[in-house]
Amino acid sequence: MTMALKLSLWAALLSLATAFMHGSSCQHTLKKNADAKSEPSYVLKLSASEENNEQSTTKVTGVTLKMAFDSSPVWGVADLSETKSERFTSPESLDMVHRLRRDSSAVLVGRGTVEFDDCSLSVRRVELGEGQEQPVRVILDPSLSLVGGEYAIFNDGLRTIVYYSQSAAQNKDVPLPSSDDCVIFVPLAQSDDEKNDKIPSLSPSEIVQDLATRGLTHIMVEGGPATARAFLHSGVVDRAILVRAPVEFQEPVPAQMDEDTMKTAGLNMIGTTEMGGDVVEYWTREGLEWPNPDDLSSWP
Repeated sequence: MTMALKLSLWAALLSLATAFMHGSSCQHTLKKNADAKSEPSYVLKLSASEENNEQSTTKVTGVTLKMAFDSSPVWGVADLSETKSERFTSPESLDMVHRLRRDSSAVLVGRGTVEFDDCSLSVRRVELGEGQEQPVRVILDPSLSLVGGEYAIFNDGLRTIVYYSQSAAQNKDVPLPSSDDCVIFVPLAQSDDEKNDKIPSLSPSEIVQDLATRGLTHIMVEGGPATARAFLHSGVVDRAILVRAPVEFQEPVPAQMDEDTMKTAGLNMIGTTEMGGDVVEYWTREGLEWPNPDDLSSWP
């Protein structure tokens, strides 16, 4: 065996070992693909129904918004009278949320959701299908206010992307975090549409495009209300699942959104179903068919 061949084999073995070591700590590779298109086609395996866990192949791409509200006219998203965040939707609705997470390549939330809930955004209540992985978690933290906090989402070994405003690092006394195998930090320019002197905003369309270059093309937006409104106002939401629970908060936190907000975003309600006492509304962009239009409740 020649020396050149020996060196080639050694390099290949070293590469495999490195990939194995990195793969053991995190589930996804988040490097940007320079050749990726802004709107690539992405095929996901979707559950046929809650009762039947067999996997079927369905093309799903774009942005799916999921929000839950109480039954009050202000569309309450939380109860200020509670000392801590409590689940208020049914177990059936919660299972649906975990199926949607499973069928998404990324789950996106704003900074406030992490602070308020200390959430993991992982799939736990349903099993992953063959070949499926946990979704990448995406956090919008324009001012890097979460840096230094002991939040579960940064310590569970699953992939996470944190988007922040370049102005936060340039104009504020905020330590610039370093990326590692599991958590990467991505700077973005401040949005021209929603500039705020106190809290810099980020462009939803730019975020969606950047995620697409990383191979993440079905994005679940899970909250909170400010993030939901930003994505709706930017016109990037393709479909939405709104859960209305049969409870009314004593001190509701208004979502500051309603049916007019949804319609202005270009979405139409195509039907409702009942899940464990909750009313689930299905909204989709005009001309965009639901993944299974014959039975709305079968997806997710």
